[in-house]
Amino acid sequence: MSGMAAMRKSIFILLGGFALFLVLILPFYLFGELYGASEFLSKFSFLDFILGREWSLPEQRYGALQAIYGTLITAGLALLIAAPISIASAVAMSELLPERVSDRLGVLIDTIAAIPSVVVGLWGVLSLGPFLSNTLYRFLVENLGFLPIFQATMLTAYNKLTAALVLGYMIMPFAVSVIKENLRLVPMEIKEAAYALGFTRWEVVRITLSYVKPGIFAALMLALGRAVAEAVAVSMVIGNTCSFSVSLLEPACTLTTLIINNFAEATGTEAAALIGLGLVLFAISTSIVLVSRLVYSKLLGGYMR
Repeated sequence: MSGMAAMRKSIFILLGGFALFLVLILPFYLFGELYGASEFLSKFSFLDFILGREWSLPEQRYGALQAIYGTLITAGLALLIAAPISIASAVAMSELLPERVSDRLGVLIDTIAAIPSVVVGLWGVLSLGPFLSNTLYRFLVENLGFLPIFQATMLTAYNKLTAALVLGYMIMPFAVSVIKENLRLVPMEIKEAAYALGFTRWEVVRITLSYVKPGIFAALMLALGRAVAEAVAVSMVIGNTCSFSVSLLEPACTLTTLIINNFAEATGTEAAALIGLGLVLFAISTSIVLVSRLVYSKLLGGYMR
């Protein structure tokens, strides 16, 4: 066996062992979470915990539904904001722009993805939130305030829409990178055949997007999972007031913000309840992965047939 072959085998074994470790550690993680929440689950019904409409540690009211609502609303809105921009950016970088410009933009996007969450949160607190409050949010309230989603009891910079914009900014570089790589994997023969048939550049782009639709869906679902799990930046801009308000301009809370804002001072049952929130968050993230995997397989199967 040559030196290169031996090195490849060693790398394969190392990576395979690491992947196996990640799979094997999952049951231990779940056991630890269940054990941590056992004190809480022995006193309160898990169904009441999930469907409870109020969260108050001092009053020992542990209802996660408001936090689940805030999590899904902010993450879903962030995906709606990030998806079209990410797809358009990836198409421009892989299909329209010169390679030199595309490479430099790729470096910039990778740099943005590496910015720590707390730095993005500070940007949202000090710059984005106050700016939007004095411009966009004021305009929405004054001109579209008759719509429930744009009503506000008090105009504030820190609400669901600010959190969604910050989240969208954070997940966008990841989605752009994955979608761009999928577009670059499209066989050149497909594009050449389309041009030979007289298709325009935009028609070829549409064909290319159709070809990589499963990959785009997978990238966006992974980005959604990233948005659901974000904690630090969201806690800085969402207002941290749990409610079921449909208005995007009202504060809210998420599962992650409840955990990081209360865990340091929580003891006993309170800490166990917060660990229960972690279990709910884990279940949501796992469900997103499983559903996206199922849909991805069906999309891919449809293209392979």
